[in-house]
Amino acid sequence: GHAVRAVQRHPSGERLLLLATALDRLGARDSAAAVYAHAGERLPVVADWLLLRAAAVTDDSVIRARLYSRITNPLARARIPWADASAHERTGDLEGAARRYAAAGDRLTSLRLRLASTPDSSPRAALRRELLAISAARAGSAAREAISLLDSLFTPLAPAEELVVARAAAESGLPARAISGFARAAAADLGSGEDRFAYGTALTRLGRNGEAAVQFKLVHGPKPLAALAAYQSARALVRDGQIDKGRAALVEVARKYPNDTAAAASAFFLRADLASDDRGDAEARRLHRVVAARYPSSRFAPTSRFRAAMIALLNGEPRVAAQEFEALAERYPGSDETVAATYWAGRAWANVGDSTLARGRWQAVMARDPLSYYAALSARRLGIEAWIPLAATDSFPADPELDRQVSRAALLARLGLAAEARWELDRLARSTDSSPERLLAIANAFRSQGLASQAIQLARRALARGAPSDARTYRLIYPVVHEDALLAEAAEHRLDVSLIAALIRQESNFNPGATSPAGARGLAQVMPELGERLARDLAYPVWDPVLLYQPDVSIQLGAVHLGELSSRYDQRAHILAAYNAGTSRVERWFKRIGVEDPEVFAERISFVETRDYVRIIQRNEDIYRALYGPRVTQRAEIARPGTSAETPAARESPQM
Repeated sequence: GHAVRAVQRHPSGERLLLLATALDRLGARDSAAAVYAHAGERLPVVADWLLLRAAAVTDDSVIRARLYSRITNPLARARIPWADASAHERTGDLEGAARRYAAAGDRLTSLRLRLASTPDSSPRAALRRELLAISAARAGSAAREAISLLDSLFTPLAPAEELVVARAAAESGLPARAISGFARAAAADLGSGEDRFAYGTALTRLGRNGEAAVQFKLVHGPKPLAALAAYQSARALVRDGQIDKGRAALVEVARKYPNDTAAAASAFFLRADLASDDRGDAEARRLHRVVAARYPSSRFAPTSRFRAAMIALLNGEPRVAAQEFEALAERYPGSDETVAATYWAGRAWANVGDSTLARGRWQAVMARDPLSYYAALSARRLGIEAWIPLAATDSFPADPELDRQVSRAALLARLGLAAEARWELDRLARSTDSSPERLLAIANAFRSQGLASQAIQLARRALARGAPSDARTYRLIYPVVHEDALLAEAAEHRLDVSLIAALIRQESNFNPGATSPAGARGLAQVMPELGERLARDLAYPVWDPVLLYQPDVSIQLGAVHLGELSSRYDQRAHILAAYNAGTSRVERWFKRIGVEDPEVFAERISFVETRDYVRIIQRNEDIYRALYGPRVTQRAEIARPGTSAETPAARESPQM
């Protein structure tokens, strides 16, 4: 009472909300409800959301109904069923809350409350079966939550239940839980060939390649799955460092399954890469030509043609290489390798001495994809400027309703009402009937709130719907956020600001909460182990991996690591490859023929993902420079060949 009166003498809306939240946490529901409602009077822009919070801590259903009647925001009104369920839960009416959550569509919360209010074994067994059914039927967050409930309430599970959970975990991004479930099921002799394959895949994702090879080898059918499993077993041996065993297993895959395009082509392709690692390019070229000739429909056929032609170029056969690059572009006009092949055909013709053909190929690249990595390389070869955005100021049509929605979401976020802010912004992001101009305006609003990841998606949608391809649109697709931190870290570590922005865009799409399947976190996607080492070097007083989700921390540690790599390597491609794949792999790729040329190095990276990564970031860097100007420090003089063509989602590579 005294605290409420003290705040009411100085009735700042924000202070009232802080008090209401504190009272709510202490369980003083009546006082919390009154202060939430009072805060709403002082903060009319978000009053409906505060009325909803007041209702959620109100015992009396009549008073709750009065509060609901005052809510006019359609989005807040849509949340009334959840608020009503929450009110019942907080008053201890778990059965009533469970019914209301179920009616609102929140089945898992309903199940959790039913379990909490049901001590008898028979009903709990039924609820256990229901949780297993949810795990089996869904992937993603629902399955993850169901698995968590099962593990917290019903351990140990029976082997058959473990198999159900393992399958769901494998589909829902929980490889460690999938592994434990598959292991318990396998110990009871349960599971199919598909389950063994999923078991091996989960082990691979956690780097347990030796164990994965064993599980893949236990897959005996059906035949297409057995063929793919045999290849994956061989690949796992290679990744485990058992190169000779892996190479022998790859030979056996092609011998045993010669008509299985996916398995046999992958086996030949990986053998070719292993040969290149040993500087055996003649054998690598032969194997790549086998892929191209025997398996022309394979997804690796265009890349094998490209790599075979590259080997010819590097071994003094530029005319042969030029002809093979040309043939690739003609045979696979829609392939990701086509623009690359056209650029390298130009380089090959230049080596032959035919400057006319060379210039023609580079001009064709620039005409086909002016924003690509290869267009930037071509422009440099031609001695002309690469892509220059159409000038346009960052102005957007007035939209008072949009301004109100964004202001409301921003205020909710500032007040700590994160869920409510997210609901408001999600509604804007889901705008399906918006014109290109309004989508751009929404994207700009998201950018202004620091939500660059959503801004990028919205601006891409606008561009696809016909928005102008000008600097205004591209500044939304390639935004700069946390600029002060970027500038400070670039200056501290003598890096190009455009490089850091380009890297962050590729690593996390500017989503500070991003987490990779491997466990990298934050804007710069720093692994926790690396983050701990860097934080120790920087004398952080305390360290917790959760700090990697803080934008300033992630930018700092990412820049420090980039600076370390810049001190070790001279070329941009080497630095980026090391950031993505590690220095040990870069050192291995240095053994390949021709990699003294940084353009060749980028092409001879065996990991498809890393090759794409190196090209994309260099492309992004050029776009940032074109859009924002040369915010460049001395470190920017590091030699680099060019920009990069963004490819579709990274394909699985058969390489190590």
